[in-house]
Amino acid sequence: MKNFWEVQDRKIIYKSGIVSFKEEKCYHTKKKIIHPFFKMEFLDWVNIVPLTTKEEVVLVKQYRFGINEVTLEVPAGTLDKGEQDPQLAAQRELLEETGYSSNDIVSLGKVAANPAIQNNYCHFYLAKDVILTSEQDLDLTEDIDIELVKLTEIDSLISSGQIKHSLSILNLLYAKEYLNK
Repeated sequence: MKNFWEVQDRKIIYKSGIVSFKEEKCYHTKKKIIHPFFKMEFLDWVNIVPLTTKEEVVLVKQYRFGINEVTLEVPAGTLDKGEQDPQLAAQRELLEETGYSSNDIVSLGKVAANPAIQNNYCHFYLAKDVILTSEQDLDLTEDIDIELVKLTEIDSLISSGQIKHSLSILNLLYAKEYLNK
């Protein structure tokens, strides 16, 4: 499909920390119209499914302001400014949020988080044979509890709504598909 939209003007409406909100006025060359579109720009994200040798998934529980609830999800985070390698970011986030590490991290691909209004990707990883190697090293704004869950229980946690974070669910499904090959 051909893209008929051409950006004619860009304006930053808001910028703070890891997010910027832009308005782009675009011209449709076929329909001859100008329309404003809004874009949120983020750093790329990483999500990690950490799996122990006992087939347990290391999950994190944390309060999420967007839905005003404590959620159960996989360890995740953003690439730091200047960080280029998502796999190194995944290793760092895994260690910081859980204290677990792995020498066997597999890339499961990436997805566009919300391509209608966001510019970033979420990179999915499976960390096999994770072991507890340190204490958590949480950011100032993080409060994270660790929960070990048998891999065989993941489907019921998703279907019951106990795991509700969409990117965590997708990462878990990608990991299960990889493991079932």
